[in-house]
Amino acid sequence: MIDKSSPIPVYYQLKEDILKKIREGVWKVGQCIDSERELSENYGVSRMTIRQALGELVQEGILVREKGKGTFVCEPKVKQKDMMSFSEIIKRTGRTLETKVIEFNKIPTPEDLTDTFSFEEVYKINRNRIVDGECIANEVVYIPSDYCGFINEEKLKGSLYKILEEFGYSVEYSESSIKAVIMDETNKKIFGVDEQVPLLQIIGKTINSDGKVLFVEEATYRSDKYILEVNILRREGKLK
Repeated sequence: MIDKSSPIPVYYQLKEDILKKIREGVWKVGQCIDSERELSENYGVSRMTIRQALGELVQEGILVREKGKGTFVCEPKVKQKDMMSFSEIIKRTGRTLETKVIEFNKIPTPEDLTDTFSFEEVYKINRNRIVDGECIANEVVYIPSDYCGFINEEKLKGSLYKILEEFGYSVEYSESSIKAVIMDETNKKIFGVDEQVPLLQIIGKTINSDGKVLFVEEATYRSDKYILEVNILRREGKLK
């Protein structure tokens, strides 16, 4: 299973084999995998190599360590690290996405958005994003009706990015603020849960290459089901 003569590092081979076992159901979600000692004996590698492989899988949210109990397989999480729509993320992971439109109305532009949009009316879109039968995201979006012409609830079950592209707008980047929020009764109803679960709220503007704000979104995610990776690049000469 491990080729020590290969140019591929041993810890990486081990990590990939553990991932393969998880995919094949040898170790299922919530199940404790073999101990470090057992893995070391089975693979014929050092405990340090085992720890390195397991450490990366823990960082990636594949495994979780519980002190005094062992290392367990985590429930798969939706993971976003690039600029792409939620629909695209789910499609890439091979999971099933259902979008339930809670509200879809044309309304006067809210006062707090008049500096962002110079239009009298905007669409207000409230959607639940349901992955494999479980709601993990609620999105409230404000988008000028002039940007996307005629749309209906059926279209809103897909990607907003795709709708905008059909009307000649290409998403370039987003500006967002991220914060943790407390689960209240409204959120319990939205996510269909009775217990407290951690939530992550992202409020952002999605912008095209001309600097035009295409839509404003307030999205709330179950952070036990969704991971947002933020990559910050330091550019030489830009920071002082």
